[in-house]
Amino acid sequence: MSKVEIYYFSGTGNSLHVARELQKRIPETTLIPIVRLLNEDVIETKGETIGFVFPIYVASTPDPVRKFLKKIDLKPTQYIFAVTTNSGHPGKVNIYLEKLLKKRGKSIDSYFTLKMVGNSPKGLMPSFMIVQDWASRITKETISALEDEVQKELDTIYKVIINKEKNIGKDNPNPSNFFMKYVDRLLQLPIEWASEYTNPKINFYADSKCTGCNLCEKVCLSKKIKMNHGKPLWQKDIKCYHCYACFNFCPEQSILVKNYTYKDGRYYHPDVTAKDIAEQKGL
Repeated sequence: MSKVEIYYFSGTGNSLHVARELQKRIPETTLIPIVRLLNEDVIETKGETIGFVFPIYVASTPDPVRKFLKKIDLKPTQYIFAVTTNSGHPGKVNIYLEKLLKKRGKSIDSYFTLKMVGNSPKGLMPSFMIVQDWASRITKETISALEDEVQKELDTIYKVIINKEKNIGKDNPNPSNFFMKYVDRLLQLPIEWASEYTNPKINFYADSKCTGCNLCEKVCLSKKIKMNHGKPLWQKDIKCYHCYACFNFCPEQSILVKNYTYKDGRYYHPDVTAKDIAEQKGL
């Protein structure tokens, strides 16, 4: 039985990279993809220490992570941590995690968030809020600088986890200031509610340069994309996970989003492949 289990969700590789780096540093650690477990009625854990690693989407928890946390059985768990990745707007996702875990008689022992490169020119925001020069900002220098900082922070994070310490940093899920805790909760929970129940649509489409290579279908973690006559079809009855894997891994950059037709670059973590992302779904 593994002493440490890290459950992860990753659309374009940032969170998978972080999970792998933690596995390198923490002995007896097993990585488990969240999307592979979502059809189970109850998700039973076995590790003494349980970790969650996932990206933050517009200051909220990704839908598959939310579903996963509502099914997880943490009875044997002695220590719980979470590491999230963000592109500059981390929100207070720890408050929502704490709410869900409290229903299971558990709490977060440590929480961290790491800034990394964003994988979207708009996130879930309205189309008019698209960052038109998004791709031009993704330079090797930017990626390298953020990665250096991530590595430094991970060298601190893994020690906290190994020693099963309580995180008392800026992202502590239990701030001592009662007023600020109340304000943070007042702001974060409506964001999570909106993310869960409004299901914002991202207007993806493929242009004439699409070669029908099928890679978008393979990396689509929600299985929303289905090839139809050699072109990707985003099925209306399946909820999108908003992971932007299809958009970023398309080798021709032929998958676009409404009001963003640029083909001047895409982003996925340089140490993660499309195959790595697709394998989260299992066979």
